[in-house]
Amino acid sequence: MPNLDDNWSLEALPPEGHKDVPDFAFSLFEIARIEKERLNKPQDFLSNYSLYRGRQSTGNTAVSKAYTPVNLYFSNIERTVANITARAPVGEVVDMDGNQDGAEDMFTVKLKKWWKDTGQQGKTRASARAMEIYGITPEKPYWDKKRSEPNIQLTDPFAFFPAPGLWDDMGTEPPFVCFAYLDFVDSVESQFGVKDVAQEDAYELLGVEREKYKSDNYNIAERRIGNYEDPMARVKESDKLSSDKKIERCLIIEVWVRDKRTRVVKVDTMDSETGEDLQVKTTEPVYPDKVRKITITKHKPTSKTKNRSEYLVLDDSANPNINPALEIELASQTHPWGRFPVYTANSYKDLVSVWGFAAAEQVGDLVVKINLIVSKLIAYVINVMAPPLIVQKHCGISRAMIESSIEQSGRMVLMPTTPNARIEFMQIPNLPATFFQVLDLIIKLFDRVYQIEDADRGQAPSGVIAASAIVALQERNQVMMQAKTSAIDSLVEQRSRWAIGMWQNFGTISEAVEVAGDAVEFVGTDHAGRKFSYVVEAGSTTPRTSLHVQEMAQKLFSEQAIDRRALLETINFPDWKQIIERMGETELDAALQVLIASGLPEEQALMLKDNLMQIQGGPGDMVKGSVSKEPQPGKPKAKQGEVNASI
Repeated sequence: MPNLDDNWSLEALPPEGHKDVPDFAFSLFEIARIEKERLNKPQDFLSNYSLYRGRQSTGNTAVSKAYTPVNLYFSNIERTVANITARAPVGEVVDMDGNQDGAEDMFTVKLKKWWKDTGQQGKTRASARAMEIYGITPEKPYWDKKRSEPNIQLTDPFAFFPAPGLWDDMGTEPPFVCFAYLDFVDSVESQFGVKDVAQEDAYELLGVEREKYKSDNYNIAERRIGNYEDPMARVKESDKLSSDKKIERCLIIEVWVRDKRTRVVKVDTMDSETGEDLQVKTTEPVYPDKVRKITITKHKPTSKTKNRSEYLVLDDSANPNINPALEIELASQTHPWGRFPVYTANSYKDLVSVWGFAAAEQVGDLVVKINLIVSKLIAYVINVMAPPLIVQKHCGISRAMIESSIEQSGRMVLMPTTPNARIEFMQIPNLPATFFQVLDLIIKLFDRVYQIEDADRGQAPSGVIAASAIVALQERNQVMMQAKTSAIDSLVEQRSRWAIGMWQNFGTISEAVEVAGDAVEFVGTDHAGRKFSYVVEAGSTTPRTSLHVQEMAQKLFSEQAIDRRALLETINFPDWKQIIERMGETELDAALQVLIASGLPEEQALMLKDNLMQIQGGPGDMVKGSVSKEPQPGKPKAKQGEVNASI
């Protein structure tokens, strides 16, 4: 920890420009980093990533048998991600201040277009994958100045350092949060106008070593299996890129902290009695929403600066997500006001930590055992196919002769010089009857712990053939996945609320959006001062199977909520269009019979039927889903007295 003046604390931060600012910011970062390491999160992240890649290694025991990973953990993560992000979310902007002017509809349309144009669905999948691997996924919203639109940065859990504590809302509750990332030295010096920025790789801090891990798949002698908690083997040091100043990188530390300090200012006013101009002293926050951002990096030590701080301030400013040109009364109503730009989601909630945890903590050892058993099985089969050869000693055949025979001819030819020499293959014992039972039991335990059903894999469970039963099983799994689905819904809501707030602060470009068929001018800052929220339809990102839709259509038809055409079209019944047409004709005949019985002349009834039977673009007139443009051959006219002949 740096040596700081005892006067500084979270209640009294060093002011901008003070020599203690970089050391104070670094001290906050160190507090968060030490707490993160105390919880062993970096090692957990490496272990989880290692298991996800199917590249386990153990301590020091070398295994000479082939290691065959059966990575059920990988397949279940990908299945879960595909499940909870199958569809684009369905949601809408909600007006929170009761001003019914249609602005919420404009923002809803704008968000939908932004979601598609900026590839937010792909980011949601990537964020969900990180959540499942590491147990947590942080996202950092910001205003993209180049594109003049909101954007979202998917933050690596290695690069996220929150203040110690258990926080429900990461944006408003902690006293500080930190981010760390790497950037090129030349770029940083040019962007911030500084010199002598120190190079720092920070491989362990940011988990960059993950890119150096690889499975030693072809070196059997050094292969390892067993304990998934140990990270993958490192590549050799010679695999590193050669040092080049053009690609030197430095560590950037970004500290967001709540600065509660106030200052005295003079305000011009007027005496209400005399009308005289006066100056009154009052206090105001140094930072309007009490959010301060400090960015530091390490400085190269020189003989001239040996007494200077080890770190250099690159930027020290108020909340950059608030537009300083906006009136405080308006800006204070926007979502970024008083918030750190971060929100998180957990794969599984941890009641004592913000980090949550991943399924690897519960099923990792089972995956290792499955891999070990399968590896043993494959090794057994290989031994059965090529069992050890027993050659009697002093029979005139050496190891070199056997190896040479196999290499030259591809098969082994032995010609002993000693009569009656004993040459035979070793008899490999059969596998025990419990071998596959144990393997099947472990896989079932894995599925039970991971809460996987056969129906979720697209398989019909044993003894279950009814579509409704399969749908019920799939719906049951959706209930088990509800926590993960809710986490994704929360990410979508937070992302959208930040986007709205960014437009309110910086959206000065006029755009046309189509609302209910009408083109409406949209300028984000015109709606500053308004309060909006965003609500996602629960479970809208999860898939709906065809069986589920068909079951729902039958239920809605029985309740007369939809007509027969919607039902037949949903279940895609064969020749449903012709069925609809025939049923229509039958109903027409029945209606005409009622009219005839009521006194309508039969000739008029026949003329009415001829007119109604003309091509009118109904479903029976369509050919493979398209409306026929050419008139189809008409049916012969019904003879008098045969109005209901088609019934």
